[in-house]
Formats: sequence, C-alpha cells, structure tokens
Amino acid sequence: MQKQVAYYENLVDSFPDNSTLEPNSPYFDILRFEEIPLRMQDNTGNPFRLNAFVVGLVTKGNFKLSISNEVYEITGNQLYFTSPWHIRQYMNIDNWNGYLLFFTPDFIFQYPQGEYIFREFRYFHTENGMLFSPSPEQLAKLHGQLEAMYELLRTNHPERFKMLYHYLNIFLYECKDAMSEMTVPRSGPKDTTINNFLQALNTYFIELNKGKMDKPLTLKYVANELHLHPTYLSNLLKQQTGKTAAQLVRERLILEAQSLLKNTDMTVAEVAYYLHFKDNSNFAKFFRHQVGISPSDYREKAKMPNE
Repeated sequence: MQKQVAYYENLVDSFPDNSTLEPNSPYFDILRFEEIPLRMQDNTGNPFRLNAFVVGLVTKGNFKLSISNEVYEITGNQLYFTSPWHIRQYMNIDNWNGYLLFFTPDFIFQYPQGEYIFREFRYFHTENGMLFSPSPEQLAKLHGQLEAMYELLRTNHPERFKMLYHYLNIFLYECKDAMSEMTVPRSGPKDTTINNFLQALNTYFIELNKGKMDKPLTLKYVANELHLHPTYLSNLLKQQTGKTAAQLVRERLILEAQSLLKNTDMTVAEVAYYLHFKDNSNFAKFFRHQVGISPSDYREKAKMPNE
C-alpha cells in the first residue's frame, strides 16, 4: 500500500513504467487494454485518482477493479464507469482486451452542453462506480463506436477533437439507452441543486487530493460555494433526497475516510489531519458515530477476507 492516494492528470500516467506509451491528449484519450505492456499491468496494484471520467469496455480477460469501497470482478463483455473523485485500483489482471476511454471535466465543460454530464448520464454519479453487462447487440454497437473514436483520435484531422466531443456524446447516450432498464436515478428539471451540490462535494475532494484545499468540509463551505444560504440549501435537498445537506456532507466525508483507511497505509491520525479534523479524537468520535465502530476497527475489518 502507499501513504496517500496518487493523483494523475492523464490516462497513461496512471500506469507505472509507462515510457513506451504517450498520451494522445491530456483531455481525451482511448487505449486498447491489450496495448498496455504486461510489465505495466503487473504494477497496477496501487490505488489512485485520475482527473477524468473513464469508461472501460472489456471484451475478454479477468481482473478485479476496486472503485472507492466496492470491488468488482471483471470477466469480459462488461462496461464500467468511474468518475474523477473515485479511488480506483486494478488487481489480478489476466489477458484483458477492449477499450479504455478517458475524458477530463475540462474536455466536457468546454461547451455549454457539458453540464449534461451530470444531468443526463447518471451512471457517473454513483459513489462506487458502476458495472454493467450489455447485450451482445449493445456490446457490438458500443465497441464499434469506441473503435471509430480510437481511429479518429490517431489521425491528423484538424477538427478531430471537436468531432470526438460529438462522438463521445452519442456514445454516452447509447450507454444510457443500453442501461435504461437498470435502476439508475433519472434526472429531471429539479435536479439542478442536487447536481451542483454533488459537483461541489466532488470538487472539494479533488482539490484536497491535489493539496490545494485547506478548509474542512462543512455545510457552510458547500453552501458558500453554491451561493446559497445553508438552511435554504438543506431544505431543497431534503425535498429532493429525503436527507438534509448536513447528512449528505457527513456521508461523503465518511466515504472518503473509509476509502483512505481501506486503500492506504495512512495512520488514523494522518487521515484525521488530511481531512482537516481538529484532532484525532474528534475524528474518531465522528467516525464511530457514523459507522458504529472505530476507524482502527474498520480498517482491521476491511483487511479481513470476505466470508
């Protein structure tokens, strides 16, 4: 394990010993899994964050993928989604094939339509990513679209990134359609507040991971970021989610603490300091109240193999 969760700005950098690979763009990239050298695959066992939304389409192979607090068994003919705030970890990779699609928030938000990444594609909202098994017909269609983007990216077409933006939107809508029967929360016109709230929470942890955040996560902080009164924000979220803003902030803070305890070898005191708690005892009390056990006991339990 490692002291803190590594943070990478592009897809290639997230793989160790990557001297044989060059990122095609810092904002948008596609790799074939089989292009990643075996020596790099063997070293992918450390958790990391990546400044990107990622879609992986796996056509064959076996590996484990940890997304925050969930471990998925990937066995081929599957599609997975992760977001910039997720802690990810690849493990036990065996002969994977398919496509790995990467795009940063900046790539999406360069156009006004970019806001739909939060309003339309709710599979990027989840706390622990999402895994989906498309039908053979859906898989073939999505595979063909990724292949077209892969080829276009490697041309010298002067407008290729503008074209890729539109190709990407079509691909994401096809993913949404393929997953239409799953219980993914649907968006509507009243979702703006919750979307902005979630984005503010996620931005906080991304900046924290970069070492650029020196404030604790509180309801007051998030309300200020959204230019709303804390009580007004809390009432709005209570109507939409059944939970107050303070409850949602506490839940997100606990998720981060659990991820750090599970995925790094930071001490409990270091996690408390990293998350800007006043002291270790204050953090331990908060954690026990929310989770029901101490941070140390949670870490020990997380290390135990599943029964």
